[in-house]
Amino acid sequence: MKTLISWVATMHDFTRNPETRQIIGVDENGPNFNFHNDFFDHDRHVILSSEKGDKPDIYIEKLRTELNKKFPNRTIETQYLDIADVINIPQIKSKVDGLLMREFKEDEISIFFSPGTSAMQISWYLIHESGMFNTKMFQVRPRKYSKTDKAELLDMKIVKSTIPGGSIIKEDSVVDHKEDYLITNSLKPIYRKAEMIAKADQVTTLIYGESGSGKEHLANYIHRNSARYEKPFIAINCSAFTDELLESRLFGHTKGAFTGAVADHKGLLEEAQGGTVFLDEIGDISPYMQQLLLRVIQEKKILRIGDTKEKKIDLRIIAATNRDLPQRCVEGNFRWDLFYRLAITELTLPPLRDRGMIEKKELIDFFIESKRKLFKRSKKLRLGKDIEQFILNYLFPGNVREMENLIENLYVFNNDIVLRDTLPARLLNPSDEFKLDLKTAEKLHIIKVLKIAKSKQQASKLLGCVINTLEKKIRDYEIKTDVFLDLDSVK
Repeated sequence: MKTLISWVATMHDFTRNPETRQIIGVDENGPNFNFHNDFFDHDRHVILSSEKGDKPDIYIEKLRTELNKKFPNRTIETQYLDIADVINIPQIKSKVDGLLMREFKEDEISIFFSPGTSAMQISWYLIHESGMFNTKMFQVRPRKYSKTDKAELLDMKIVKSTIPGGSIIKEDSVVDHKEDYLITNSLKPIYRKAEMIAKADQVTTLIYGESGSGKEHLANYIHRNSARYEKPFIAINCSAFTDELLESRLFGHTKGAFTGAVADHKGLLEEAQGGTVFLDEIGDISPYMQQLLLRVIQEKKILRIGDTKEKKIDLRIIAATNRDLPQRCVEGNFRWDLFYRLAITELTLPPLRDRGMIEKKELIDFFIESKRKLFKRSKKLRLGKDIEQFILNYLFPGNVREMENLIENLYVFNNDIVLRDTLPARLLNPSDEFKLDLKTAEKLHIIKVLKIAKSKQQASKLLGCVINTLEKKIRDYEIKTDVFLDLDSVK
């Protein structure tokens, strides 16, 4: 299908009262009318409005009405894009990208370049240059500026420079937003990728990482750097609910849909309209919920429990998991089609134990200062060298969240310098799996080999030692071999 797309030109598509400047009617010499008068050879014309669409825009609807009157055999449609800031290029581009991807991806698209703000025109250029759609850009030279006394249609071809180069348009507010999270060196490449993902509004993202590693913050970072930043960011932990509760929370329900449904309830997917939904622990949802979410992503529609009419939604989905989703797909516990829909882009956050002592020290200092402000202390807590070493040596299975909670704990029980007896027991006496000393490492390795071997004799061969040495270490480390195999009966 051959489709013409343009913005409504509020300044030039309408006539105005010369004194009050109020719009009084449609100007048949305006840009959209002129295109129809002289150059229209398309299957349809789609006129874009930056308004929300929750109520009709009287101007764009008036323009469509007048065009339909004069050209009754032409298909003329309007689309509302809900753009809060008409000079925000990333926001405009992402909204138009999304519309083209959803409804016009297969079309031959003619972009009428001139109507709209300068930011809208730059967005057209960026969309055309991306090569994602079959687009051509056209400009009209009005009759009064033409040497031929006729309006001219200009095909705006882009001539590439022979000098290699590229540019990214990025608009940042002049207001200084202080970061509430420390992005250490190992995270900077991940957050740079997240910023690129933020600009690609229609792609989903799957974030891998252990519990407490910062998946929600990364998802929020994508949201805050996207064109949806003024809309809601809603996070939900999928593993915390049964199917029935999760479906109700996400999709909502109508009055009387089930026992206790005393009123209509809007779900989180609907609450997030225009914004971003973060689905944490997506790997734990049931096949039933997988099917429902797949439909949401594919169709951009939701159905409340007990309702019969679907609703269109416009939102971005970011999912996260601490599981190996491809392996769960292989095992038949997760749908491959949903996985591919979720994992258009992927990011992986490393656990805190893999981020090195320097970064752990940076995080400790960061949280000591940030929690000082939270607890309204005039001075920061001080850590003695022995206390700091206990904290640095601890592996933090709960990752950054556990470290943050630990510093809050220390502020509760200390006024100035942190005392040893205020440290949690898990730091002073960590379980074997969270110790770093050589003896513990040897003990854990012996246990691992004993679990694999069929006998102590076989285990000693695998370990490269005589059986007497193995038995001595088993006694020294108080390893209970009977929990692995009946090893005592077979030497």
